[in-house]
Amino acid sequence: MSKLIDIKHPFQIKDVKSINEYLFILKNVLRRIDQKGAKEKPEGISIPVRWSNNFNDFVIDFGTDKQRDITGIHLENSSFYYSSDLESLNSINYVLNKIKNCSNIEKIAIQYKLKKNENRFLNFILSNKKVYFSGLYNRCQTKKRSGVYSADNKKSILIDTSSDFTNEIKKFFTFLEPTKKTFLELNYNSLYLKFLEKIEIAEYVLKNKNNIDSSIKLKDYIHKNLKNNKIKISDYINILNKTEIFNENYLFWFFIYDITLIYNNIILSHLSDKSIKGIVIHDNISDNLIKIVKSYKIDNFKKENILLEPILPVRF
Repeated sequence: MSKLIDIKHPFQIKDVKSINEYLFILKNVLRRIDQKGAKEKPEGISIPVRWSNNFNDFVIDFGTDKQRDITGIHLENSSFYYSSDLESLNSINYVLNKIKNCSNIEKIAIQYKLKKNENRFLNFILSNKKVYFSGLYNRCQTKKRSGVYSADNKKSILIDTSSDFTNEIKKFFTFLEPTKKTFLELNYNSLYLKFLEKIEIAEYVLKNKNNIDSSIKLKDYIHKNLKNNKIKISDYINILNKTEIFNENYLFWFFIYDITLIYNNIILSHLSDKSIKGIVIHDNISDNLIKIVKSYKIDNFKKENILLEPILPVRF
């Protein structure tokens, strides 16, 4: 579905050059969570909704240059763009019907300047028939569509995701589920030290080029000048689970991916709300939305967004 909103892993904030540099980035993200708290990240389908003066109604727009998004996906035309047996159609119609049943929807469009600027959109997340709200955004321009300029080639720019704004939106869209806000149990310095303790003892049993199990320790490589050869997250998972051999030329990104999961799970296990499985924060410095999640999502050629988790006993 939509990739109009880019929520980044910590290692995607900037071009990471060394493990030490990455640890510094992670400490700053942790400080930000300590200062401002974080919002729960619901797992589900992102549904960007904008106003269409043509339909005089809300439509869904995934931000592509396809005609369906330029026109806007509406209850009147959704079956034209999506097959009736696709879950996508059910999700789209579900959210549009929820909006349709609300009163004063045109007032919302006027109040938040959605009628004047059709590039503005409200983003909803559909999760198991529950709908959450994640904020107001402005779509960025493409070769075929108007929008705000982005020097970083972003697809959209966040306008407002504050709790006050969310509460105002919920007065109109009464079907919205509350988005939880959470804080750290410990101050960021204490939690960062716990994270470093995990780094200190991290050890892996991996398959080497001779197809023999080989033990390596993360602490032995932190200060080494490793080659910055990128591997996919799927490769990291396969190496960790010993279905793929490891190559020292690719250790840097293997460690970056694994350090991220160690870091994420330390944070998630020390939130004030233990029921939360993932969080999102807005980093003012980089102007990025950053996600802290328990495990990675990778693309599969048969299915979209399959959750895959490494077999944890491999790492001890």
